Amino acid sequence: MKHYFRLQRTIIERHLRAWGLAPWLVYTLVPLVFVGGSLLLLERSEYAAYAIAAGGLSPLQLLGEAERNRFLKIQFLPADYRNIRLAENGAITLPFVLLFLATGFWALALVQALVGGAMAFLNGRSRSSFALPTPFSRYPFEFAIGARQWWPLLLIAAFLLVMGLRADNFELSAFAWFVTVFTAMAFYQRPEPGFYVWVHTMTGKQFLIRKLFIGCGYLFLLGFPFILCLFLFFPEWWLIVLLGQLIAFLYLSLMITIKYTAYPQEISLPQGFVIGAGIMLPPLLLVIVPYYFSLASRRLGLVLGRGG
Repeated sequence: MKHYFRLQRTIIERHLRAWGLAPWLVYTLVPLVFVGGSLLLLERSEYAAYAIAAGGLSPLQLLGEAERNRFLKIQFLPADYRNIRLAENGAITLPFVLLFLATGFWALALVQALVGGAMAFLNGRSRSSFALPTPFSRYPFEFAIGARQWWPLLLIAAFLLVMGLRADNFELSAFAWFVTVFTAMAFYQRPEPGFYVWVHTMTGKQFLIRKLFIGCGYLFLLGFPFILCLFLFFPEWWLIVLLGQLIAFLYLSLMITIKYTAYPQEISLPQGFVIGAGIMLPPLLLVIVPYYFSLASRRLGLVLGRGG
């Protein structure tokens, strides 16, 4: 296990040097930027805590990628594999938990710890033989497969929503809603086989727009029960809910465009950092999403053979 983490550190440092960054400088600046940036956001609005918490879930999705976990299961004994996954998720989750404890967000710290721990056990599992019925079968495949694979997190989101409504807590209820948003983003972390792309007689731009419309439509359908509850129980927050839905669409659009920027490869670590930055600083999405939309259109144009 120690050898595995030493190897991961060596790989990360090689990437940093390839980008012209000194590892010691990154190790120094990242904690300072994380703490300083988080405190600045929390000073501006207490609701920023939920955006920060959501940002902490993004790298956990990448760590839970199915192909990666299958490889780890081949290389390590079951006990070592589970310890590695817990250690990885713990290393990502702990800074967020400590931040929330230090700033008085006790409930959010507990939720972050529980979700982070749960994702170490839920990710990378083989799919159940039971075909869970979903309303997403018309346009496969991300939501239809993802909802069946990630249903435990959707149950956790439903539980958090019930707890939030019972406590008359809008923040917890809204966080439960955004758990579904980030779960939906995880549906797009793995690239589909090339056949599922080049079978379409479209340009890269047309294909990407179609993917965005289908994804955002299904995202709204997935979150509709949560949105309806927020409108019914917290009508005074209607404007925040509408803004949250817009941000949710942008989050998913970011995930889809970055996925197809990397296609047919999987999303890389640097691209994962871009996703995390966009989640924690939503205004950046107004720049990041159009930029990656352009890159993804060109990449898909090469796959489809019809230009961007």
